[in-house]
Amino acid sequence: MKEGRQDHHTGYALTKERLLSCGIPVSALVAFGATAYCLSAGIFVVCSHLFYVPIVLAAYRYPDRGVAFAGMLAAAYLAEVLLLSAGGGIEVANALLRAGIFFVVAAVVAHLSSRLQARESRYRGIFETSPAGIFLFRPGDGGVEEMNQQCAGMLGCPADEVPSLNVPAFWPDHPEWVGAGPGIAGLDCELLRRDGTRFPALLSANPLPDRKVVCAVVTETTERNRMEERLRRSEETFRVILNTVDVGIVLTDPGRRIVEVNEAAVRLFGGGGREDLVGRNPQSLVAERDRETVRAYRERALRGEAPVPLVCMLCGPGGAEWPAEVSVTLLKKNGDAPERLILAIRDITERCRAEEEMREENRHLSIINEVIAAATASRDLNDLLPVSLAKTLTLLEFDLGAAYLAYPGIDLAHLRACAGEGCAPPPCVRRDESPYRYVLVDGEARFVDRFQEKYPGHEDLAVRSFAAVPIPGDDGPVGCIAVASRTRETIPESERRILTAIAEELGSAVEKGMLQEELEAALASANRYLDEANAAAAEVNLYVDILTHDINNANTAAMGYLQMFLESADESDGVIAEKSLAAVYQSNDIIRNVSTLRRLKAGSAELRPVRLEPVIRGICNYYTDARIAYDGSDATVLADDLIGEIFANLIGNAVKFGGPAVEIAISVRKGEGTVSVTVADTGPGIPDNLKPRLFERYRRGVTAKNGKGLGLYIVRTLAERYGGSVRAGDRVPDRPGEGAAVTFTLPHYRPAAAGA
Repeated sequence: MKEGRQDHHTGYALTKERLLSCGIPVSALVAFGATAYCLSAGIFVVCSHLFYVPIVLAAYRYPDRGVAFAGMLAAAYLAEVLLLSAGGGIEVANALLRAGIFFVVAAVVAHLSSRLQARESRYRGIFETSPAGIFLFRPGDGGVEEMNQQCAGMLGCPADEVPSLNVPAFWPDHPEWVGAGPGIAGLDCELLRRDGTRFPALLSANPLPDRKVVCAVVTETTERNRMEERLRRSEETFRVILNTVDVGIVLTDPGRRIVEVNEAAVRLFGGGGREDLVGRNPQSLVAERDRETVRAYRERALRGEAPVPLVCMLCGPGGAEWPAEVSVTLLKKNGDAPERLILAIRDITERCRAEEEMREENRHLSIINEVIAAATASRDLNDLLPVSLAKTLTLLEFDLGAAYLAYPGIDLAHLRACAGEGCAPPPCVRRDESPYRYVLVDGEARFVDRFQEKYPGHEDLAVRSFAAVPIPGDDGPVGCIAVASRTRETIPESERRILTAIAEELGSAVEKGMLQEELEAALASANRYLDEANAAAAEVNLYVDILTHDINNANTAAMGYLQMFLESADESDGVIAEKSLAAVYQSNDIIRNVSTLRRLKAGSAELRPVRLEPVIRGICNYYTDARIAYDGSDATVLADDLIGEIFANLIGNAVKFGGPAVEIAISVRKGEGTVSVTVADTGPGIPDNLKPRLFERYRRGVTAKNGKGLGLYIVRTLAERYGGSVRAGDRVPDRPGEGAAVTFTLPHYRPAAAGA
């Protein structure tokens, strides 16, 4: 819209800018051509002045780049002089001087142009952003040259009609002398909108200095007239509101006389009408004890200060006093309006009552917070209950106190804390005894005022009032707090609420403490049982060590005697001796496996480099009667001294299940970071359905020579202990009846890699 209303002005400005933009290169080319011609002809004086034209045009059109453009022209001019001039050093010096003048001219013109553009932009901004309507017209024919957005909006003119407007079209009653005289200011008139409707306006018009154009400023007064009407209505509304609000308004003069009151003030002071208050001294409405304070407050208001509202006691004609909040505002004398004091009076009886209740509630919360803070700082019930009880007695000013806890399933509640001089409560009370039955069973708080009257015969207690409140738990009361006073006959309702709240807040902490005590007792019992179990385990290990040692010694002696007997026995006796020797070997294997399992359970492995060739040779020498073929290949793996049990169990299984004619082959292969070892035999083989579960604990074969199921389990455990794995297969692939092959892999140890 704004650009549309400026089409005429914008078109003129664009034409001017295009001419300037085209004139710069044209004049520069003319200057270069003329200079080249003059220098070639030996003319040195006139040619340099031609450069002022493009410099002035560029600095005027582009102030921020005018000096740079002058520098370019100066450089080009110097280049022409050096190339085309034959005048020597004098002409070059003159050219340098003229080049410097180029810079000066460009700087001066650029500075003036920037200031001119800034001034034009400022006035253009004022013209376009002015809240008043502004239009420029020619006084001769009344044609409008320009109009801002605000004025076009008042007249309802589209953007394309602004250049074709004339003054009589929207100001039919305009004086013909406007523009010929000194101008007009603040003229009330009516203007005509494009749709034919009229609207009131305030118009000022003055001719510009060239007197060819008149500048008119228009302010629509429709809103002002509407506001004046609203002001009259608001005065009436204000009077109605003044008489309907609950705040009492009293208007006084500096002579301390009430000149006006509203109906709320009459009601507050209990008067029959405004005549009961008008004319009286406002000080007479203040209670005697607060009059000096109100007088000082009034003097501060008369000095122009703005004090905060004052709370004081006021009284009506009948003498009844009530609390009020008074605010004073000074209306200074303004023309015919006299000086006045406005008193705003609010009845704060309800607010004072609410504040008193809030103060009492804050006191309650403060007491509860202090008790809870003292309780939470305690580590267990032996600290929590005494500290909480003592804090409660101190804050509520009771003389005696006791705290009882009742554990589930127990009919007695035991004393856990007591406080107060001369306090000697019983160490335990029955839950079903009065008054504790109501507290510890029903969970009801009991408050006894005038204790001696209600419970005669207890003069030795010297108690005048008594209270017992339950400590709640998840499944009912877990205890109670009992307090008593030797001086007060009654316990106020506020303190009853505080005692109940303290007990409720302590409930979770007390229940947690009781649970902690139970857990500590259970933990102590568990530790005692654990110590007994550890002692029993140590004793069992001692017996196992003794049995293992003695059985190994007996087996060693038996194997020696049987070997000696076999060397001299006949065929029938030799068979019996061989069976006996096999039984001893089996017993020895069982003991060795048990010892191995105990070492595996004892702790984690400490791996070290171990060569396989000596380990395999040692195990093969143990089975002297077996036919074992070892290819002799060697590798170093990470293991410990139990690695020989892998070969002992695999070879022992092959001998046991394959019989005396079995052939065993051991091979070692190195792979990518692993070493693979295969123990194959020509025995009966392993069925396919048994291979996946073969290495489980207590998993046995299907032949008549079943073992205890520990050997292969130990093989898998050791392989995994060293970071490897084990699997069962066939010596001849897919032909399980022609022998078994067990392969296990272990990490390969490389000294170079380990050193890196």
